[in-house]
Amino acid sequence: MNRVLMILREQRTDAATDRHLLDCFLTARDEAAFAELVRRYGPVVWGACRRALVNTQDAEDAFQATFLVLLRRATGLHDDVPLGPWLYRVALMTARNVSRSNRRRTAVTGPMEHEIPAPGTAATEEKLDLDAALLALPERYRVPVVLCHLQGLTRREAAERLGCPEGTLSARLNRAFQHLRARLGNGAPAALVGAAVTLPTGLASATVRSAMVYSTSTLAVTGVSPAVAGLIDGVLRMFWMKKVLTATVVAVLVVGTGVLGFGLAGRSESVAQATEPLGLAVSGAAPEEPDAVKRLEKRLADLEKQKQLLDTTLEDLKAEKQKLEDSKREKAAADAAAELGKDLAVVVGDAGQSAYTVREVVNERIAEVTCSNLDILTRYLSRAFNDPKGPKKLRIIACKDHSLDHVRPVLAACAAAGYTKAAFSHTDRLLLISRVVTVLHDTHTKYTVKLFQPLPQPGELDLRKFAEPKK
Repeated sequence: MNRVLMILREQRTDAATDRHLLDCFLTARDEAAFAELVRRYGPVVWGACRRALVNTQDAEDAFQATFLVLLRRATGLHDDVPLGPWLYRVALMTARNVSRSNRRRTAVTGPMEHEIPAPGTAATEEKLDLDAALLALPERYRVPVVLCHLQGLTRREAAERLGCPEGTLSARLNRAFQHLRARLGNGAPAALVGAAVTLPTGLASATVRSAMVYSTSTLAVTGVSPAVAGLIDGVLRMFWMKKVLTATVVAVLVVGTGVLGFGLAGRSESVAQATEPLGLAVSGAAPEEPDAVKRLEKRLADLEKQKQLLDTTLEDLKAEKQKLEDSKREKAAADAAAELGKDLAVVVGDAGQSAYTVREVVNERIAEVTCSNLDILTRYLSRAFNDPKGPKKLRIIACKDHSLDHVRPVLAACAAAGYTKAAFSHTDRLLLISRVVTVLHDTHTKYTVKLFQPLPQPGELDLRKFAEPKK
């Protein structure tokens, strides 16, 4: 556990600048500032999403939605609210919305194939109960646990973050662990250690790109998938409902004294208006409507910046696709070279410029030589057979539509080069070779009957049987 906390401490910097980083991104679209926020709190958010959701794609959607909700709620966050515990709670709210949506869809259509957990990937009881147990804690107990055990802060650092004495923080942690042990038993410390996860680099980069597009667009859903946009709206509605509920409760509690307060305020306002100079009343007139041209210019500037970001993202994706394709080709070439090894392969093709192809591994890559002349093929095979390092083993590969008469000259050329044995291969289907055997007559029709014989069976082939007789 100490090793995990040490790693987490090395990865973070002074969290007092969280507000500054958020303001830099909101005002100047500083991509590096938002990337730093994702780096600091991404592991906490990603761990909550992965524990709550079996499917990786669902977890990635919930992760992105959590940080985009931060952008929508940033102006309403107080400076004294620790960002890590706030993001942790939003991540769990988002993940639970995903789970509820999946359950509703499953009740109608049944589970999708990707939603069925593979054997051994189902979450354990400790992982399933950890976040529920943390959410059940009062906020004054939950926040210290998140700061110290999920983010890796020391007790002194967490106390400074919360603005309370270190002894008070320790007492809250002890009280929190009493609650956790009541729900999780003695597995509470182990569950907290297992909550530390590594954030995938690609997911962090994708989240930052989405935030840049999302924040510069005039449309709220631009730059994110429909699933992520739906999750953002769902969480924001939950915040709004909580705010309305709180306001309703407060209104009910103060309804009696509110009437008196409004009456006194109205009287004071009337007196103030009666004694207020006329000039002040005139100066309080509504400001003029902003210039429409400036609004359009700002919108065009935002759209232009969004286009640049989308173009950059597109170029990055194209480059990544090209790298994957190049890697795939390299792997295929390496696999083919490993499969051929130190052997020499002769592929019998159709008549023409590439009737015969010789393949061998040179510098760990397959090199091909094509020719249409048997004499050239024989000379090439002779040099390979007389190689000072020793002759390479020979493979002969025949196409399924070739006849034995078409392949026989190649076998003879291999024998003339000095080879006595070769590994012969073709498809499992018997290759048909047409040869007129006899003609049957009857009173009405003349038939030509063709009999077919197969190529040699795959396996070791004795080339001496096909050698041309010496003159």
